Amino acid sequence: MTRLLIGGYSGDKGDGKGIAVLEDDEIIANIEAESPSWIDWHPDMPVLYAVAETDDGGVRAWSLAEPGRARPLGSGATGGAEPCHLTVDPSGRYLVTVNYTGGSISVHHIGPDGAIGARSDFVQHEAHGDHPRQDAAHPHMVRVQGDELLVTDLGADAIYRYRLGDDGTLTRIGVVAAPPGSGPRHVLRIGGRYYVTAELSGQVLVFDDAGQFMAAVPASASKDENLPSELASDGRYLYVANRGPNTVTVFALENGLPRYVTEVAAGEWPRHIALDGDLLYVANERGHSVMAMHIDPETGIPALVRTTDVPSPTCVLL
Repeated sequence: MTRLLIGGYSGDKGDGKGIAVLEDDEIIANIEAESPSWIDWHPDMPVLYAVAETDDGGVRAWSLAEPGRARPLGSGATGGAEPCHLTVDPSGRYLVTVNYTGGSISVHHIGPDGAIGARSDFVQHEAHGDHPRQDAAHPHMVRVQGDELLVTDLGADAIYRYRLGDDGTLTRIGVVAAPPGSGPRHVLRIGGRYYVTAELSGQVLVFDDAGQFMAAVPASASKDENLPSELASDGRYLYVANRGPNTVTVFALENGLPRYVTEVAAGEWPRHIALDGDLLYVANERGHSVMAMHIDPETGIPALVRTTDVPSPTCVLL
C-alpha cells in the first residue's frame, strides 16, 4: 500500500478542499486547509506542515500520529503574502517559509510536540530584475543544504545562502547570481552540482559546488512557451516538469552536465514531481490529476502506470 499526501489550491486559486490523503488510486481522507500549495514533514515526528498561500500568509501544523486523525498543532502568520514553500531545519526546532508575493522569509519556533510557536525572524528581500514578472523579489523555495539554507528568488535572479542560528535567526552568508531574466524557481544538489529550474527562461541552470555558473540547457525540446517547475533525480537521471509543453523531460547526468534523453507526456500544468524508488509522481495542477509513472531501470524513461483524479494538486509528499 502506497500512501501519499497531496497539497493543492483552494478558494479563488483552485478546486481543492485541503490536503488529500491517497492510498494507491483512491482519496481516503482530506485534511481541511486553505490553499496548502506546499506541504512537508517534520524530520523526526509524524507532524505535517503546510503553507496557506493567501494574501495574509500563514502556516499550519497537524499531528498524524493517530491513524485516520489529523490533530491540529497550531498556526502562524508568515508576515508576507502568498507563502509558497517551507521546510523544517534538521534540528526540528524551526520552520522556515518563503513568501512569494511578499518577497520575504519567515522563521517560526517549533515546540517539542511539533507545534508552531512564535516567529523568531523575518527577512525582507529587496532585489528585483527587469522581466515583467520581476517587479519585486519573489522567493520561491527554501532548501536545507548541509549547514546552510538555500533560497531561490525568481524576482532577483539569485540564490541566497543563509545560516540559521541556534536562536532561530537567519544570517546571509552569500548570494549566487543567476543569468538575468532566468527566474530561478527550484534548486537541487546532485554530486557536487546545483541544478536549478529557470521558470522565466525555460531552462535548467547548472552551477558548480562553489556557486559558479556552468551552463544552461533548454528544459524542453518543445517550441511552446515553457515554465519549468520542479526537478527530481535518482543520481543517474534528472527529471524536470514542464508547464506549457505539459511534459516531463529526462536528462542523463554525464560529467555533471544534463544531456537531453527524451520527454514524456504529463497532464495539464505539471506543477510538481516526486520520486519514490522506481516511481515518479506528477501533480498536474490544471489537469486535476496525479500520475504515477514507472521508471525503466535501464533507460531512466518513465511510463504511465495510473492516474488518480485530485482537484488542483500542487505538491506530492511521500
